[in-house]
Amino acid sequence: MAALTAENKRQIKRLLKTGRWNNESEIMRYGLHLVIEEMDAKQRADLSPMPRGQLAKALKQLTPQEQAEERRMAKASMRHKPKPEDFE
Repeated sequence: MAALTAENKRQIKRLLKTGRWNNESEIMRYGLHLVIEEMDAKQRADLSPMPRGQLAKALKQLTPQEQAEERRMAKASMRHKPKPEDFE
């Protein structure tokens, strides 16, 4: 685990004073969450093919409700046969 600099510690104290977070760990977890969100957004914007197994891994992380919605949408898209007039 990386050590925090004096500046990092000052920023954490400043953030704690806002009252939004209860402790240092919450701030660190939130920061990690933001980094992950940024990486996920960059990945979504990248249209190159995904590495083998990456999509399956992502689908496993969905909630049961989200998984059911994915299956419903996949089933609906398989039934529809696009016609030229669909694009007019």
